[in-house]
Amino acid sequence: MLLKLAAVLAVVFAGFHFKDAKIGYVSPEKIGEVTSELGKQIIETRENLENKFPQQEGAVSKTYQWKYAGKNYAVSQTLYSSVYEFYRSQPKTYTYFNELPENWEEEYYGMFVAGSEKDAFIAELLDSIVVQGRKNKLTEDQLVELILAFVQSIPYDDQKAANILSRTGSETMDYPYEVLFENSGVCSDKSFLATVLFHEFGYGTAIFVFENENHMAIGIQCPKEYSDYGSGYCFAETTSVGNKIGIVPDLRANVGSAVGAEQIAYFDEGASQPPSATKLTEVKIFQKTEGKEYRGIIQTVRTNNEIATLKSELAVLTAELKGLKSEIDEDEEYLASKKKSLEKYLKNGEIDKYNKEAKKYNEALSDYEDEIKSYNKKVNSFNEKVQACGTIT
Repeated sequence: MLLKLAAVLAVVFAGFHFKDAKIGYVSPEKIGEVTSELGKQIIETRENLENKFPQQEGAVSKTYQWKYAGKNYAVSQTLYSSVYEFYRSQPKTYTYFNELPENWEEEYYGMFVAGSEKDAFIAELLDSIVVQGRKNKLTEDQLVELILAFVQSIPYDDQKAANILSRTGSETMDYPYEVLFENSGVCSDKSFLATVLFHEFGYGTAIFVFENENHMAIGIQCPKEYSDYGSGYCFAETTSVGNKIGIVPDLRANVGSAVGAEQIAYFDEGASQPPSATKLTEVKIFQKTEGKEYRGIIQTVRTNNEIATLKSELAVLTAELKGLKSEIDEDEEYLASKKKSLEKYLKNGEIDKYNKEAKKYNEALSDYEDEIKSYNKKVNSFNEKVQACGTIT
């Protein structure tokens, strides 16, 4: 895209809406007020974080509650209105001259996860979460899952999402501190928060952007052979509770958040999805960093395979049980009919007919009892496999 030399183009991306960005021009007489460097606002943000970070004033106590592995967790932190207002005032647009740089998205997303050495809140919050996890004897991989569960539990901002979809132009992406202060956010906001928490925890991360679906998630470094998109990072959804690392969920159409784990059959690719679900397609990956690896994906894949096998066995058993039930129903009708005939023969004194039919009745009854035993055995096997599915998940 080529522009007149006298023009500066400002691009604004907000929330999970990454396409059809607002474009605005700066008048020629204002050009002198803008530096000739690309990404002026990125430099400004970095300088502000280091040189203009405010004093902590206007203390506000925040408590966050969430669940992980069936247990309740809660952390309380003190935030400050002055710091919140500081982040709200930081640049949230990308300004460039003449032609859009190829790496503009890399720089733009980096602006929201840069952080400041003077802002210790993320480190304090992470420490509070990890301390609780270690009290419950969680492994390193489980601590990663606990942190993700914390971010997932932050309420999804449906109103902001609706505003973005309606293209009012009034919404912008939020810095992690804003998300925590407001205790809400859309996919981009929560993804930035997850990114800085995992950075602080020493893990490699990436930002996954799905332009076609206007969605953002993060990747957590994991063994490449188990990673998503061959990237070396496992997909981690932040917008809904219960989505496991390494599993790419569908989105709730026209909402922007992922279908929650409680709304879909776990790992069941054959299950029918809600009619309003949208699948994620092409991905762009930004802000790759190196660090520790999440290895819990290995067990997740094993679990996936075990459940897939169990569900296949359950499908076979279901068909067998339906067949047996049909045979049992037919036998019950036959036995009931024969019993009426036997009662009639006995009542009329037709002993020879009675004895002849009684033999057939007893043989049919014996077959029926064998079918019942087989049916009950398969029912027990079915119930055991269902229980095993629940135990594995």
